[in-house]
Amino acid sequence: MAISVLLRPEGLAPEALGWFPLLAGVAMSRALAGFTSREVAVKWPNDVLIDEAKVCGILSELLPGMDGVIVGAGVNLTLEHDELPTPTSTSLALAGATDVDPDAVLAAYLTQLSVLYREFVAAGGDPVRSALRDEVVEACHTIGRSVRVELPGGDVLLGTATSIDESGRLIVDSDDGPTAVAAGDVTHLRY
Repeated sequence: MAISVLLRPEGLAPEALGWFPLLAGVAMSRALAGFTSREVAVKWPNDVLIDEAKVCGILSELLPGMDGVIVGAGVNLTLEHDELPTPTSTSLALAGATDVDPDAVLAAYLTQLSVLYREFVAAGGDPVRSALRDEVVEACHTIGRSVRVELPGGDVLLGTATSIDESGRLIVDSDDGPTAVAAGDVTHLRY
């Protein structure tokens, strides 16, 4: 199932817009948790996991003029093992959801997204005042994990994800000290 939503900044400072993908991830994790008894978590910045397998990917794009952010989400609802896009993926059905109704999943996601978005806007885009930062940290399965981050320039960062800063960046402690990562492909290391 694919979902696209347009979020308007409603007078928020440009730096607040970087929180929209994280907000969407928390909203989706909350929504999907209502359909399975398994662990649902966010992998920074844009994946939702069930028992550490990817069930949803979220991508965001800033509109020209910074007057909105389009947030797209793809959710694996009823795929069987042989239909999954990767060996590290799952679906709601494989996670034990018995009646996977796309309309119910969409409604749950939009409800959670609306609640978090309104709280964030009401707090003036302040992730601390709206408690969004705390909710992202709590939902983020990446925190405390050994990670490999492929950075946009091609460099690789190895270390431990320790936190999310006030800008929504992942903090990774490595041999060179802490690094704030604004974008990159994060892999959870299992050793």
